[in-house]
Amino acid sequence: MPSIANPPYLMEAIAKNCKNFFELKVMGTINFYFAFALVMCLPKLKVLSLRCTMLKRDALIIILDGLQSLEVLNTSHCLLIEVQPPPFSRRIIKELDETILEKASCLLEFKICIKDSCIMYQRTKADEGLLGWYRYEEGLWKADGMSSLAL
Repeated sequence: MPSIANPPYLMEAIAKNCKNFFELKVMGTINFYFAFALVMCLPKLKVLSLRCTMLKRDALIIILDGLQSLEVLNTSHCLLIEVQPPPFSRRIIKELDETILEKASCLLEFKICIKDSCIMYQRTKADEGLLGWYRYEEGLWKADGMSSLAL
């Protein structure tokens, strides 16, 4: 799915019409609103790829806490953001903290890459978490660290 303007509407439609829906790949911004809709409407999700997205820390916590059936989570090349109170706006997280690592430890597979040396992470960062797929190699958006979600 590309960026989703109204997450609850879409998630409710998927839940209602796709009873065997267990895998999702999303591109765009993953915030509290999106994460909450995902947890409420698709609690049986097993595989989730958020590769090359802007992922807010609170949304990641909601996903890790709320998706009890989740087995695989791909957060590779995400711009992991922590929103801070004014006068600060946001902070890019360079290293996962113990809270996230502990919550992710129950997954069968947790993919993460937030290394400045990684070209895909550099691109996500330069594009401020909304990767301009059209500017890079043709078909790049189809790739994924999860083989079942690669097209």
